[in-house]
Amino acid sequence: MKILLVSATVFELMPTLDYLEKHFETKSFSEFTNGVHTIHPFVTGVGSPMMAFGMGQLRDAPTYDLVIHGGLSGAYTDQFNLGEVVEVVKERWADLGAEEQDGGFTDLVEMELVDGNRIPFSDGWILNNQTKYTTKLKQCTGLTVNKVSGTQKTIDAIKNKYYADVESMEGATLFYACRMWDIPFISIRGISNYVQPRDKSTWKIPEAIEKLNENIIDRKSTRLNSSH
Repeated sequence: MKILLVSATVFELMPTLDYLEKHFETKSFSEFTNGVHTIHPFVTGVGSPMMAFGMGQLRDAPTYDLVIHGGLSGAYTDQFNLGEVVEVVKERWADLGAEEQDGGFTDLVEMELVDGNRIPFSDGWILNNQTKYTTKLKQCTGLTVNKVSGTQKTIDAIKNKYYADVESMEGATLFYACRMWDIPFISIRGISNYVQPRDKSTWKIPEAIEKLNENIIDRKSTRLNSSH
């Protein structure tokens, strides 16, 4: 099984990379195998432009059996605990569009620049509707932003416009690329913080990274070390 393991940064995947180096045969700095899985870690850089460029460079993308996307997210709701790991199954860009005179926001679908019901979109959202590979994680909806929300005004505006559970800077772009390539994918996120007026002292980044990588490696979630 050929797996592409994608993240925006190295540090988000470091525990998994250490695991691969210890338990898999190293073919190169970007290829590990155990006779069952061949895994290619791929770090794109932070943000949608970097994710788009990186995924666009994968000329052999259709040859992958599965893309596993791992990273951190902020949660819009306290129904998720800090450090908890979730699977994002629905995404859209939350700030790609036009600002109106009254301060409102109109996205590309509302501007009729994108057909919100043409593949890979469904009512303006991009869905992960593949069923071949599953996790046992809580499923949630994500929003992708270019500027992480850090004021109550911004947070309220996003919450009033879209219903979503988590926020990231690359998710919708990864969804778009995988749907357009027609590659099965799983997007899992460790909750590092709540989306609230920016206060990094409350964030739990190490805990979120630890739990995220435990779930990437655990056969019960992504089956990275499974023989099936």
